Amino acid sequence: MVALFVALMFIGFVLTDAIVQRVGRKAPASVEPVWDIPQGYCLFEGHSWSRPDSSVGVRVGVDALVVHALGVVEKVILPKLGQPVEAGQPLFRLERQGCGLNVRSSITGRVVAVNTRLGNRPGSVAKDPYGSGWVCAIAPTQSDASSGGMRHGQKAANWLEQEFHRFREFLSVQVSPDLALNVTFPDGGLPAIGSLAELPLAGWGAFEAAFLAPSPGVTRESVRETE
Repeated sequence: MVALFVALMFIGFVLTDAIVQRVGRKAPASVEPVWDIPQGYCLFEGHSWSRPDSSVGVRVGVDALVVHALGVVEKVILPKLGQPVEAGQPLFRLERQGCGLNVRSSITGRVVAVNTRLGNRPGSVAKDPYGSGWVCAIAPTQSDASSGGMRHGQKAANWLEQEFHRFREFLSVQVSPDLALNVTFPDGGLPAIGSLAELPLAGWGAFEAAFLAPSPGVTRESVRETE
């Protein structure tokens, strides 16, 4: 009788453990973003990055917050070669599920190179934002064009971490209760990857205004979509 009781108790433990593991697999995985910024990179307050490159001028892309929010990049609308750009104005556009974000330039200058591989591999922006996911290169026309709102090194890493937490607060206001579990973690952790895709179009616009638009201190004209 004792042996039977022990056997049943053991089976109960096994079944309980299996159920816990199954539920755990269904829960969204908590992904800890990498705050470290590669050496030589500067982050703009509009969440684009810039890195001097002697062969093409200054390379430009998007930082970890943008790709974390999007999760997947399905299309990249590149600027045109030779196109003049101004700091704080839209430079390129990232799209997913028919919605998009206009990413602004941190530099005043002229577009001298574009990453044409993104035409067939737009996902590179999300998979390797600081490497193969670079978007374009700009030849600066003003030496101080990127002086406003730029950070590098540990200051950039600290700021990016703060921005992730600000994104969590943004989502808590934007999402309805029935969507909350799809975009945030119940323990108060960081937003799930691709959280932006859970929001309606108005939410995308609010995200762009809150995170991608430079502050009034950076010169810019009215926001317009990149052609």
